[in-house]
Amino acid sequence: MPPRPRLPGQPEQAEVSGQQQADRPPQLPATRFALAPALASGNIIDFSTPAGAKIFKAGTEPLSSTFDCTPVNLQLFLDQLKDKVAIFDWTDVIDITTTEQQTSKSLLEHYGEVTYEMVKEHATTYVNSSTRKAQDSFMLYNCIMSSLTNEAQKQVRNRGLVTPFHIEHRGSGALLLKVVIMVSHVDTRATVTAVRTKLSSLDIAMKEHDSDVETFNNYVLSLVSQLHARGEQTQDLLVNLLKGYKACKDLDFVDYIRKKEDVYEEGGLVEYNQLMDWAVNKFKARKEAGTWCKKTTEEETIIALQAQVQELVRKKDDRKRSNFRELDPWMKVPPTEGEKKSKMVNNRLFHWCQFHKQWTRHKSADCRLGKQKVPANKEASLKKQEKKKQSKLATALEAIDDEPSEDEEE
Repeated sequence: MPPRPRLPGQPEQAEVSGQQQADRPPQLPATRFALAPALASGNIIDFSTPAGAKIFKAGTEPLSSTFDCTPVNLQLFLDQLKDKVAIFDWTDVIDITTTEQQTSKSLLEHYGEVTYEMVKEHATTYVNSSTRKAQDSFMLYNCIMSSLTNEAQKQVRNRGLVTPFHIEHRGSGALLLKVVIMVSHVDTRATVTAVRTKLSSLDIAMKEHDSDVETFNNYVLSLVSQLHARGEQTQDLLVNLLKGYKACKDLDFVDYIRKKEDVYEEGGLVEYNQLMDWAVNKFKARKEAGTWCKKTTEEETIIALQAQVQELVRKKDDRKRSNFRELDPWMKVPPTEGEKKSKMVNNRLFHWCQFHKQWTRHKSADCRLGKQKVPANKEASLKKQEKKKQSKLATALEAIDDEPSEDEEE
């Protein structure tokens, strides 16, 4: 088929194609997807470029919270560092692999299983090399050191004299992290036993946390993390959690937990993390409603009645103390010779107590003070002496009666 004739003023086909190509925008190179600048490439970073300098500056910045090398703040430090490791792709530095191990273990998650010697062997393979791994290790080192408080740095640097975290004068991020963990807590075989003991005593922990379920849960999760870091597991956490929750002061919350326990005992599926979510949600809901640990009407009535009883007892004791306040003078006057040592006053029987040296409601023989003053083995001798005195007095009276009067002498 012959080509169509070209109309007057119509450009040739070659001219049209060239013009279309000129009008098209230039094609850009394909963009590589990455969640963060440091993740865009696994190659060596050129720190002499502005982009490379920015990566180094951001990588060596301290974490959002400074760490004081105390056990209570260790997990927060590890969690924050774990986030930064993910952003800068420092996983190869943190995951420790040795010649004896076929699989790697994260120092952040298994610090109880990964020894100092294992970390040192791993770090020696790259710290002084011209690799991206060496760059990452150096940035990690500076990030950790700048995240420590001054006092914590002193402790870590002193520990570094015994367990160095430098290899040929170059700091190793992984070794520094291991030393920081070693300073922050005692890692022995007894540590696992101590953690298990604490997990079995969660009822005591609930009382120590003043029935604050949220802080109690954080305490439990911290203990579980410590076990996990040492490659240990707990099989009875759910039972221990139930025991801990039932020690709470809020009775309605305890009743709620008992219902969950019934579901578990009847064969229902209840996981420990699910139970913890239920518990903290119930805690927050009752806190917001203002009903947490609020006493019921019945409890308030019992407390009010107890207060009334205590008040009545107090008033009764006050009346007892005040009844003879005006009679105190006579209570101090001893009986005269020949006067009985018991008498009635205001229709009440009183006895002269030789130990209190006053008139009391008890006899001398029943006086507690007397029993304290007189040893038990001397009571018999005292009674015997008393009988002798009475016998001598009777003999003297008989002798007086037998003497002749003046009339009889005359």
